[in-house]
Amino acid sequence: MKKWLYSVAGLTLALAGSLPAKAQTPAPPPNILNVQTDSIKPYADGPYDKLASQYPLLSRELKDPTHVLAMEALTGSPRAIYVSGYDSYEALQNSEEWRAGDAPTDAKFDGLDAREAPYLSGVNYAIWHYRPDLSNNVAGVDMAHSHYWEAIIFRMRPGHDQQFEELTKLRSDADVKTGQNIPWETYEGLTGVSDAYLVLVPMTSLKDKDAGLAHEKDFGAALGSDGKDRMNKLSQESVVSVEDDLWMVIPEWSYVEQSWIEADRPFWASAPEAAKPSPKRAAGAAPAAPKAPPAY
Repeated sequence: MKKWLYSVAGLTLALAGSLPAKAQTPAPPPNILNVQTDSIKPYADGPYDKLASQYPLLSRELKDPTHVLAMEALTGSPRAIYVSGYDSYEALQNSEEWRAGDAPTDAKFDGLDAREAPYLSGVNYAIWHYRPDLSNNVAGVDMAHSHYWEAIIFRMRPGHDQQFEELTKLRSDADVKTGQNIPWETYEGLTGVSDAYLVLVPMTSLKDKDAGLAHEKDFGAALGSDGKDRMNKLSQESVVSVEDDLWMVIPEWSYVEQSWIEADRPFWASAPEAAKPSPKRAAGAAPAAPKAPPAY
């Protein structure tokens, strides 16, 4: 079941959180990050796409109070990710229970899941914890206009967290020296993944990658020979593997904050607009029948 599509609290920076269109200071990243990964069967992208687009429409129809940011892999095997953020595990629980006992709603989502299942080879869920001490320039991100993301997963040898912290500081210091100060957000694996760190780098376009390539020599010079040797030694001693992928935001699969849509309407034109939650009904009262979504 694509449960994160209807169990998400506010999204902020690293693929999560609420950023008002005219806000001067972005909200801090969420403390807890949920990532659902759908592994799509080869050449099944077309039918998967049609079904994935129906989940946020259903959320809109049901006046779902929660949000999700969805992306498709540009590198690696065919995959989609659905990202949600929470301030705490308690907030996650509350969002999970917003429709508890609503059998008709369950049936609608279950029906979509059953139709989507033939196009999937697997589904994975992982929970990550925000590490502000390992993140960089998180205030320098415009979430509504971040249409692409680089997601890097470092899988570490057990007990080598300190080495990763030093690697991150070396990278951050060298970036600042080159005048780049690239924003990124770091999360540490909690459940569903262990001994791993997730680094998320937002981009308004892939042109940002060109800028990074153009400054590779500058980065090497800022790091210096001693810094390069130290980074290589730390990596060899502590890092088991690195998975680096590019992701493209898919508006049709997402159910984002209304402020994002208003800030970048040309991009989010195909995303379902957020509906105001229905008033809470009295205990024992029958749920109101959902209204059909408006035409887009």
